[in-house]
Formats: sequence, C-alpha cells, structure tokens
Amino acid sequence: MSHRISIAGCLLLAAIFVGCDGVATGEKVYSEAISESANGGYGPVKLSLTPQMSPVAVNLRAEQAINAADAGKWNTYLATLSFNGHEVAASKFNINYSGTADGQVGTPYALQNMLTAKIVEAGVYELTVVPVKPNQIKLTNVRIEMRRNVQGNANLR
Repeated sequence: MSHRISIAGCLLLAAIFVGCDGVATGEKVYSEAISESANGGYGPVKLSLTPQMSPVAVNLRAEQAINAADAGKWNTYLATLSFNGHEVAASKFNINYSGTADGQVGTPYALQNMLTAKIVEAGVYELTVVPVKPNQIKLTNVRIEMRRNVQGNANLR
C-alpha cells in the first residue's frame, strides 16, 4: 500500500511541476520591484541580455489580497520582449485569484512565467506588460524576475 502511495505522490509532484521550468530551473539573475502603469500594465523594463544566458525566463511575482469576492476573477496580460524596436518574444498570461467564493483562502502571492526566450544577440532589451482586458484583481508588491539558462522548451517563444 505505501508503495502505491509513494508512486501516486511522485506522479502528483511531477504534474505540479510540469510547466514550471521558467520559475524553478536555471539561475535567478534579476529581480526588481515595479509599479503599475496608468494602463494597468508594467514597464517598460530594460534588461541586459546575452546569448550565454539563453534561454531566459521572465517572470512576474506579486502579492494579492485574500478576498473571496475575487473568486473566479483574473487579469490577462501580454508580455513583449523587444530588441532595437523589434519584437523578440511575446506571450499572453493570466494571473488569477486562487481562493473560492465559499471562503477557501487562496495563496497570497502569484509567481507566473510571462515568457521564455532564446537570446541571439547581446544588448539591452525592453520588456513591456500590458493588460489585454480590464484588470479584475489588484496586485501589489509586483516584481519582475529573470532566470538564465532555464531548462525545457515548453514556454519558449
């Protein structure tokens, strides 16, 4: 019986970490607090990148209020990484409230991979994050984080 439980536990952990390559692998090389812009997005943020860092994962970390009224609500953003005015990578992502309307408390923070990109030329890149629709939940203490040499290609753009 305990052998079956340990296999089930391993399968559960594997399922949890699928798609977490950008937030759990590689080396964290950048973290900066960032304020919300007038349009509800973030940035632009300047990032110095080199091909030796590839692939890089750019993540958003934020805190969110614990509010049952936010159950079922989310924000949708478009993250764009550009170099010399040309788009290098872009991806839509959601940040949702993880609690439930019946009072089940969700996690008080979010950590989301916005995009993962292969860098082919060294230089200063620009990251912008814009809302795709009006924001429904309030994020605070927002940080942009970057990891270098991440594993996996699931999120490569």
